Amino acid sequence: MKIKSENFEDYIKNNYQKNKIVFLYGSNFGLIELLYKNSIKLLNINVTDPFNVSKINGSEFKENPSILEDNINTLNIFLEKKFILLDLLDVTINKHIENIILNTVVKEDLNYLLIIKAGNIGSQNKLVKHFEKLNNSIVTPCYEENSNKIKSEIRNLFLKHKVSFSSDFILHLSTKFSSDSLSNKMEIEKLDNFLTNNTNISKNSLTKFISSTENINLTQILKACLNGETKVSLFYLDKIYERSNSNIVLIRMFGKHFKTIEKILLLSEHEKSFSIAIDNLKPPIFFKDKPFFLYQCKLWSYKKINLIQKKLIDLELKTKTGLYPEKTLISQFILSVSVLVKKNART
Repeated sequence: MKIKSENFEDYIKNNYQKNKIVFLYGSNFGLIELLYKNSIKLLNINVTDPFNVSKINGSEFKENPSILEDNINTLNIFLEKKFILLDLLDVTINKHIENIILNTVVKEDLNYLLIIKAGNIGSQNKLVKHFEKLNNSIVTPCYEENSNKIKSEIRNLFLKHKVSFSSDFILHLSTKFSSDSLSNKMEIEKLDNFLTNNTNISKNSLTKFISSTENINLTQILKACLNGETKVSLFYLDKIYERSNSNIVLIRMFGKHFKTIEKILLLSEHEKSFSIAIDNLKPPIFFKDKPFFLYQCKLWSYKKINLIQKKLIDLELKTKTGLYPEKTLISQFILSVSVLVKKNART
């Protein structure tokens, strides 16, 4: 059953017992992570309990596809339900993977809940279409941030702090936010703190605050890096690192970006124009990001994108092990990519 992201939390709370599948997919990795974490919190899933919860990442699943079936079939007789968390955000979902998942979840007599995180696979994917037809599944697409949601959250903050501004001004502030939900959540929290700690609030003070903080989010770390602004990107990373706790999300945002560029390059071979390819891209690119993507398409080739994607896979694997200093790893990646951007821009 397809459930909109804005209705996801209420639905999962009220329909917990009858669901076996939660399938989150789309281009908004930040929103996927937020809904995933909210699912775990709402369902009181203890992710540290190895007897009741099985966590499977994309690499494990690719190397050993039977691991999903093994975990679903291995139920603890002392527990009511088993939880399986399958992370496919960094995996290309092909027909082989689709068939493995579909053949595994057909068993109705087993009491489990499988939560799957997938990337930008599109609404016509076999898994999406199959799970949408089932009454015991929740399928939620996660695409670009809803501008009306941002305006509503700003408006609610103003009501909470008893300040009043016009709809036009609220619209103006909303355009400062990004297309990634996790970054926007952080910005809303910072705005809430600003309103709490300041009694003299004006349009000018709010504009200055948003303008001074809008760049310090995950999206702007990425954009500064991909514009060749090494020092700026590393400065933003340093400012946000301790309070963001979003290393994997940032890595996957880079991955999403390069997958989008690769897709535009493929479309442009048919359209003969980057601009037309961007306009025809599904899901669509946020309108204010189009100039940025147009510039990026002129910098990257398939070969260079493939090189970056390999680096990202290695970076995520090293980050997950906990054996390496995460901030150093990400800083080194930003440095190498931004230097490559400068080199590409000169050639």
